[in-house]
Amino acid sequence: MSISNDIRNMLDIQDKNIYMSENAVTYGKHKGKSCKFIKAKLTYDADQCPNCQVEKVGSSIYKNGTQLSRITIPT
Repeated sequence: MSISNDIRNMLDIQDKNIYMSENAVTYGKHKGKSCKFIKAKLTYDADQCPNCQVEKVGSSIYKNGTQLSRITIPT
């Protein structure tokens, strides 16, 4: 079992489209408090456009760009 599966089980992440690399956990500070950061990427193939709901035909729809999110998990 890989480390990303351990992290997934510990945080109860059930979405299989979330990918974590082997060096996903880093330590740092947020708002003056020590914390751990887990870097992950959501990867999936879009079936339709989220704005106009046009169905994907061939390679007519593709994802472009990334977005950084912070999720706070209580202790």
